Amino acid sequence: MSAWNGRKDGMRAIRDNAWLPTGAAEAKNVFDTSARLLAPSRTAVSGDDDMPHPVKPAPRPLATPDFLALGETPTFGRLRACASLAGGRIDTSAVQADPTIAPLIEAAGLVFLFRYGVVVTVGAENDAIVGLVEAVKPHIADPTTLNERESAHIEHDPGAHDNIGSEGQIRLADLGRERLTLVAIVLARSVALARDEFLLWDAFDRIAPLVTDLQENGRARLPIRSAMRLVGNVLAARHRIIGTAQVDERPDLLWDHPALDRLYARLEAEYELKERADVVQRKLDALGGFTEALLDIVRDKRAFRVEIAIIALIAFEAALSLFALLAR
Repeated sequence: MSAWNGRKDGMRAIRDNAWLPTGAAEAKNVFDTSARLLAPSRTAVSGDDDMPHPVKPAPRPLATPDFLALGETPTFGRLRACASLAGGRIDTSAVQADPTIAPLIEAAGLVFLFRYGVVVTVGAENDAIVGLVEAVKPHIADPTTLNERESAHIEHDPGAHDNIGSEGQIRLADLGRERLTLVAIVLARSVALARDEFLLWDAFDRIAPLVTDLQENGRARLPIRSAMRLVGNVLAARHRIIGTAQVDERPDLLWDHPALDRLYARLEAEYELKERADVVQRKLDALGGFTEALLDIVRDKRAFRVEIAIIALIAFEAALSLFALLAR
């Protein structure tokens, strides 16, 4: 029970400190501590010396938070926050270990690296944003060619409550790390949704000829490999939306800062995160039904090919037997 409590505290430490690291040394302490707490333990049992010891899994995936915040918080009265899509997944620990990225982060101000492939800057100019995204790309799995961005202007308004202006500007009572983190999360999720909206549109565009072929000819002439690739794209999109970006879930930051609930609700409504996530989910459900039908078609094709092969073998064996009889 004590071991479980230790791991539980370690998981909470990761959640509580996901936005805190501002430098490589501080972030390394978070990773090292969480890796020790989350590493599986093994109690020795008498008589098992000859048994192979299980190999401990690499601690990096468990110790890597959903995002990291690097750099210094800007102190200007009006800031520009920009979220840029970089790829499928960012290896945040590798980015921190890369010495060439540190000066770019310093020039960009406050930088958020989201592991689902989004880079958010607060207070950076366009040149600094482009240079930072290019420098991060070597540490990205599945870099993208989509030039997807979402930007917003942030105004410091200490005499008012957090709100959204008539022109979409975000007015914050203070420029503390918590509020800027919440803005970065919303912008990153909006960019991730934009990517998935485009990929779903592309998937529907790809299956349109196949649906037409089924409607007109009653059969699909799509090769099995292409069909399975289409199924894989649909499953990858579903995993990314539900399991990685977690667009429809409340940020963990709100657990310890419930006073920011109203700000998050306003940001979520401004960028229509819930409505867009619902539309994406409905499209995924529709593609899921089509995927099942496509898999049935693939199974029928394979079964038909197996039947043809069996018939051909039987015919070949009969021909050999007949030839042997005639040869006598």
